[in-house]
Amino acid sequence: MGRETLEPQELAEVEEPERRALQTRVAVSVAVLAMLTSIAVLQSEHAATASLLQKNDAVLVQSQASDQWALRQAKSIKLHVQELAPGGGKDADADRQRADIAAAEERAREFEARRDEANRASGEEFERHHRFSIATSLLQISIVLETVAVVVDRRSVWWGGLMVGTAGALALANGFLGLV
Repeated sequence: MGRETLEPQELAEVEEPERRALQTRVAVSVAVLAMLTSIAVLQSEHAATASLLQKNDAVLVQSQASDQWALRQAKSIKLHVQELAPGGGKDADADRQRADIAAAEERAREFEARRDEANRASGEEFERHHRFSIATSLLQISIVLETVAVVVDRRSVWWGGLMVGTAGALALANGFLGLV
């Protein structure tokens, strides 16, 4: 079959097998990169939400700790006033008040420990969010490079996109593993 019997689109297919091969490779690599990008975005959003929820918990628990410290202070002031009164502060009621003061102080310290744990967990989740965000950015850049490779018909740009995509995939793995 000679060239003169081919339709224009068939002629283009015969003359451009390299371009077609590049387009196929780019299409497959972009599909894989897009899938990885969607995983990175989902995980990034999940980690950001978890970080905010942990921070919310820290604020709530700090409020509870402050309430317990205020209760302790109020009971302590009340006890001191009673002790200063003539004949006050030597009965069983004063001992109960001292126990209440100690209990309020213990609850306040427990709330502060829970606050510190919530703040620590929030920070860890935010770090995960940051790692996944880096992966998302690298993967998106690689998709752009892959697309440009088809437009300008340059295999070198495709390889560059693959290298950036590989870095993005490694960053995604780091998001899960937290190595760096």
